Amino acid sequence: MIAKGFGGAERYFVDLSLALADLGHQVQVICHDQFAGMQLLRHRTDMNIQAFRVRGWWDIWARKNIEKAIIAFAPDVIHAHLARGACLAGKISASTGIPLVVKTHNYVKLKYYKNVAMFLPTTSDQKKYLEEKGINPGIIRVIPNFSSIPPVTEVTTVACDQSQIICSLGRMVKKKGFDILIKALKEIAGEDPDIVLHLGGDGPERGHLQQLCNELKVNDRVIFTGWVNDVGSFLREASLFVLPSYDEPFGIVILEAMSQGTPIVSTPTQGPCEILDNEIAWFVEAGNVHALAKTILSAMKDKNMRMHKAQKALDKFRSTYARERIVPELVGVYQKLAG
Repeated sequence: MIAKGFGGAERYFVDLSLALADLGHQVQVICHDQFAGMQLLRHRTDMNIQAFRVRGWWDIWARKNIEKAIIAFAPDVIHAHLARGACLAGKISASTGIPLVVKTHNYVKLKYYKNVAMFLPTTSDQKKYLEEKGINPGIIRVIPNFSSIPPVTEVTTVACDQSQIICSLGRMVKKKGFDILIKALKEIAGEDPDIVLHLGGDGPERGHLQQLCNELKVNDRVIFTGWVNDVGSFLREASLFVLPSYDEPFGIVILEAMSQGTPIVSTPTQGPCEILDNEIAWFVEAGNVHALAKTILSAMKDKNMRMHKAQKALDKFRSTYARERIVPELVGVYQKLAG
């Protein structure tokens, strides 16, 4: 993972690395020397952690240094994430003969994905995209993301009883639609002034979002928490989790809300439509402030429906997206490629 920031793909990379090490596998973690998630890995003495300064996919010196580290570690398989990592890993795979697995967290530009032994798209729609681009279906296998947060045993949290908190979480970029959520909160204030928004995460749009709160006079009803260390507690404190994204290829945070028994309102983007349905969540058109405000108010007034949907979502998380369900499937792919 040769990225500096910390979004959904980076969180998956960290969770997978830790999960493999927990199962007793020898894991080498290669990342950027300015990787924002390094603190989540640094404490593990049972992993080979290597950090490199990488200027781009074209950085030949970084590639040579990474290749030396990989040869010294002698892995059975290389698992790469995102375009920069996949591009560098493809060249290293070609020169070393080590099979390359790539996780496609999005609808990727395939010019960066060479010498790939197995593509692991996150959704069936991403699989369809790869096939339409000419990738052999025999080297494509859909394996969804997972969450390492331990699920609650049942939906009995304070959130479904008396909390007036709604929450959202993610990297603060335009496509996440947090501005739409803040505008919806302004509209909600006229009917229920007690509802507050806890907004977790950070990113280039944070200043703009804080300015928007000033303009709409909702500063006292929006709490910017920054990056959240204890995601489970953050979600359990809320009566409702809202994902207002314009574009969401998967949405690990959806899995996290499911695992914590927090009811979900989401836009019908690619990932959420594959994970959720009308039995376990409310869907709202992306960018529609009025519809979002109306749906949030309706959900907040109906405790029984929130609990019903949250329990259905929790059940689906356990059966489909828990770490114990997904990681062994990935290990099976590695073992097959390693021979």
